Amino acid sequence: MKTIGIQIKSTTAILVVLEKDTNGVIAQTNESVKFDIQEPNDSKQVKQFRDQVNAAFDSINPDRIGIVVRNAKAKGDRTPSPISFKLEGIIQLYDKVDIEFIWPQTLTAHFKKKPQTQSAKHKYQEDAFNVSYYLNIK
Repeated sequence: MKTIGIQIKSTTAILVVLEKDTNGVIAQTNESVKFDIQEPNDSKQVKQFRDQVNAAFDSINPDRIGIVVRNAKAKGDRTPSPISFKLEGIIQLYDKVDIEFIWPQTLTAHFKKKPQTQSAKHKYQEDAFNVSYYLNIK
Protein backbone atom coordinates (compact mmCIF):
# COMPACT_ATOMS: atom_id res chain seq x y z
CA MET A 1 0.00 0.00 0.00
CA LYS A 2 1.22 3.47 -0.88
CA THR A 3 0.01 6.58 0.88
CA ILE A 4 0.70 10.27 0.44
CA GLY A 5 0.53 12.64 3.39
CA ILE A 6 0.32 16.32 2.59
CA GLN A 7 1.01 19.36 4.70
CA ILE A 8 0.35 22.79 3.25
CA LYS A 9 2.33 25.71 4.64
CA SER A 10 1.75 29.11 3.10
CA THR A 11 2.74 28.68 -0.56
CA THR A 12 4.24 25.19 -0.24
CA ALA A 13 2.72 21.71 -0.39
CA ILE A 14 4.88 19.05 1.26
CA LEU A 15 4.18 15.48 0.10
CA VAL A 16 5.54 12.46 1.94
CA VAL A 17 5.11 9.04 0.37
CA LEU A 18 5.16 5.91 2.49
CA GLU A 19 4.88 2.36 1.26
CA LYS A 20 3.99 -0.74 3.24
CA ASP A 21 5.47 -3.94 1.84
CA THR A 22 3.99 -7.44 2.03
CA ASN A 23 5.68 -8.00 5.42
CA GLY A 24 3.95 -4.91 6.85
CA VAL A 25 7.13 -2.83 6.93
CA ILE A 26 6.48 0.86 6.27
CA ALA A 27 9.20 2.97 4.65
CA GLN A 28 9.46 6.48 3.24
CA THR A 29 10.11 6.40 -0.50
CA ASN A 30 12.29 8.70 -2.56
CA GLU A 31 9.12 10.04 -4.19
CA SER A 32 8.55 12.50 -1.33
CA VAL A 33 8.64 16.04 -2.68
CA LYS A 34 7.51 19.60 -2.10
CA PHE A 35 5.93 22.02 -4.52
CA ASP A 36 6.00 25.81 -4.24
CA ILE A 37 4.01 28.49 -5.94
CA GLN A 38 5.68 31.92 -6.02
CA GLU A 39 2.90 34.03 -7.51
CA PRO A 40 -0.48 32.52 -6.59
CA ASN A 41 -2.30 35.15 -8.68
CA ASP A 42 -0.45 34.18 -11.86
CA SER A 43 -2.70 31.69 -13.65
CA LYS A 44 0.27 30.10 -15.43
CA GLN A 45 1.90 29.28 -12.09
CA VAL A 46 -1.39 27.99 -10.67
CA LYS A 47 -1.82 25.67 -13.66
CA GLN A 48 1.82 24.60 -13.40
CA PHE A 49 1.31 23.77 -9.70
CA ARG A 50 -1.81 21.75 -10.60
CA ASP A 51 0.01 19.89 -13.36
CA GLN A 52 3.03 19.11 -11.15
CA VAL A 53 0.87 17.78 -8.31
CA ASN A 54 -1.30 15.71 -10.65
CA ALA A 55 1.77 14.30 -12.43
CA ALA A 56 3.31 13.37 -9.07
CA PHE A 57 0.10 11.64 -7.98
CA ASP A 58 -0.13 9.76 -11.28
CA SER A 59 3.52 8.71 -11.05
CA ILE A 60 3.25 7.58 -7.42
CA ASN A 61 -0.10 5.82 -7.96
CA PRO A 62 -1.15 6.02 -4.29
CA ASP A 63 -3.87 3.99 -2.61
CA ARG A 64 -4.73 6.85 -0.26
CA ILE A 65 -3.99 10.59 -0.03
CA GLY A 66 -4.48 12.68 3.10
CA ILE A 67 -4.07 16.34 3.98
CA VAL A 68 -3.45 17.78 7.43
CA VAL A 69 -6.43 20.01 8.22
CA ARG A 70 -5.63 23.64 8.94
CA ASN A 71 -7.95 25.54 11.24
CA ALA A 72 -9.62 28.26 9.16
CA LYS A 73 -10.86 29.95 12.34
CA ALA A 74 -7.43 30.25 13.96
CA LYS A 75 -6.27 33.71 14.96
CA GLY A 76 -2.91 35.44 15.26
CA ASP A 77 0.29 33.53 14.50
CA ARG A 78 -1.62 30.31 13.87
CA THR A 79 -3.78 31.74 11.08
CA PRO A 80 -3.30 29.72 7.89
CA SER A 81 -2.36 31.61 4.75
CA PRO A 82 -5.26 32.24 2.34
CA ILE A 83 -2.99 30.89 -0.41
CA SER A 84 -2.78 27.58 1.45
CA PHE A 85 -6.53 27.11 0.97
CA LYS A 86 -6.12 27.81 -2.74
CA LEU A 87 -3.44 25.11 -2.96
CA GLU A 88 -5.67 22.74 -1.01
CA GLY A 89 -8.50 23.34 -3.48
CA ILE A 90 -6.21 22.63 -6.42
CA ILE A 91 -5.06 19.38 -4.80
CA GLN A 92 -8.66 18.36 -4.08
CA LEU A 93 -9.45 18.50 -7.80
CA TYR A 94 -7.40 15.33 -8.36
CA ASP A 95 -10.05 12.79 -9.25
CA LYS A 96 -8.30 9.40 -9.34
CA VAL A 97 -8.06 8.98 -5.54
CA ASP A 98 -10.29 10.56 -2.90
CA ILE A 99 -8.49 13.17 -0.82
CA GLU A 100 -8.97 12.61 2.91
CA PHE A 101 -8.70 15.30 5.58
CA ILE A 102 -7.07 14.38 8.86
CA TRP A 103 -7.24 16.64 11.92
CA PRO A 104 -4.01 17.04 13.91
CA GLN A 105 -5.98 16.06 17.05
CA THR A 106 -6.91 12.75 15.39
CA LEU A 107 -3.24 12.02 14.75
CA THR A 108 -2.24 12.95 18.29
CA ALA A 109 -4.93 10.73 19.82
CA HIS A 110 -4.08 7.83 17.52
CA PHE A 111 -0.34 7.99 18.18
CA LYS A 112 -0.93 8.17 21.95
CA LYS A 113 -2.65 4.78 21.73
CA LYS A 114 -0.30 3.31 19.12
CA PRO A 115 3.06 5.11 19.23
CA GLN A 116 4.91 5.61 15.99
CA THR A 117 8.09 3.66 15.47
CA GLN A 118 9.46 5.83 12.66
CA SER A 119 9.93 9.45 11.75
CA ALA A 120 10.36 11.56 8.64
CA LYS A 121 13.69 11.83 6.84
CA HIS A 122 13.62 15.62 7.31
CA LYS A 123 12.16 17.78 10.10
CA TYR A 124 10.01 19.86 7.70
CA GLN A 125 8.24 16.65 6.56
CA GLU A 126 7.00 15.58 10.02
CA ASP A 127 3.32 16.51 9.71
CA ALA A 128 2.98 15.09 6.20
CA PHE A 129 4.83 11.96 7.34
CA ASN A 130 2.42 11.51 10.25
CA VAL A 131 -0.61 11.71 7.95
CA SER A 132 0.89 9.22 5.50
CA TYR A 133 1.85 6.85 8.33
CA TYR A 134 -1.64 7.10 9.84
CA LEU A 135 -3.23 6.29 6.46
CA ASN A 136 -0.91 3.28 6.06
CA ILE A 137 -1.83 1.70 9.39
CA LYS A 138 -5.49 2.67 9.45
